Amino acid sequence: MPSSPIFKDRNKLSPHYIPRRLRHRDPQITLLHSIYASMIKDVKHIYPRFTQIVGDTGSGKTCTTIKFGEEISECAEKEGVSLRHVYMNCKVDGATRYVLFGNLVKKVTPQISTRSLSPEEMIRQLVDYLESEGVFLLVSFDEIDYFVQTNPREHVIYDLTRVSEMHPGKPSPIIGEIFIARNLKWHEYLEAGERSTLGIGVIEFPRYRAGQVRDILEDRVEEAFHSNVVEEDTLDLISDITANPPVNGDVRVGLDLLYYSGNLAENQGFSKVQPDHVRKVYSETNPTITSEDIMSLNEDGKLVLLALIRSLRAGKSAYVGLRDIRKTCDIVCEEFDVKPIQRFEESVQDLVFRNIIDMKSLTELGISGASLTDLERYLSNLMQRLRRDLSEN
Repeated sequence: MPSSPIFKDRNKLSPHYIPRRLRHRDPQITLLHSIYASMIKDVKHIYPRFTQIVGDTGSGKTCTTIKFGEEISECAEKEGVSLRHVYMNCKVDGATRYVLFGNLVKKVTPQISTRSLSPEEMIRQLVDYLESEGVFLLVSFDEIDYFVQTNPREHVIYDLTRVSEMHPGKPSPIIGEIFIARNLKWHEYLEAGERSTLGIGVIEFPRYRAGQVRDILEDRVEEAFHSNVVEEDTLDLISDITANPPVNGDVRVGLDLLYYSGNLAENQGFSKVQPDHVRKVYSETNPTITSEDIMSLNEDGKLVLLALIRSLRAGKSAYVGLRDIRKTCDIVCEEFDVKPIQRFEESVQDLVFRNIIDMKSLTELGISGASLTDLERYLSNLMQRLRRDLSEN
């Protein structure tokens, strides 16, 4: 592949990349260290601590938690303690409690076969394995609000916060669990006992302000682009768009704008990314849906979303009915040579829970945040991204 005149490393704009330096989240990392670092000194005699992290989308919750996990593991190693941090994304790793616990065990060790085990047995065997190996564990559960909302009867919090009760009177090798959510509304789906075991340890992640957004994006530009490729005015424009409504500080949107503006500049033969490239990209995208949102969908979710887009275009309206989407979805499935979706309503509801689509009623479904004036251009752009993604699968 020839070298790019624009990009030095596109991966540095990925939502999954953890930057080498986290801007404006030192207070939150310090709080996490104050909770867990002291436990390492007497790790064989401590009991689990549970922390909740809350903040809007794109406020740095995931990056900060993963970075902290790396730091606390390094601190433990210096103290001669074998501590692992495992990150779980409940949208990706856990459609059900059985799947979530099975993936947790697999991330820790391949030595435990989970095929014939119940979820409770998985956790019990995981604890036994950790004790036998002298390993301690800190687990982060991202998107826990999504999981609880979609699985309200599974009572996963009850299982996770009572691991120490498997061996009464003895400390647990799972020293803590971090639950990451957009807000605390997911508590409404919990039983009183679950809310009680969670405790009151909450760390808030406020929205990034304009200057903070610019600092963060400036770092990413340095890592992702060649020197002097992104003009100052371009970075100012992206920072302003990202910091203000309707984006409201969601850094993921800023990263998407950088990526697609750079692509556009490169494809048009420019040597610099200019403000006009940003304006063109922004006019054809919806800031409420990012590349990360699309990437996290399973095949059924992408097919249903594509069917909704086509139905909206055909109806030339901001909303469309569930029946019309189902008919279009059957056509989409045939086009991509896949079987008709068996759990169509569940896939629609999942898109609602992810805040990708609006559902006011069975006859009013639409794309969240898409205005009528920009809908056509936005849908065309999103359809191209979805078609490319589905074709690659």
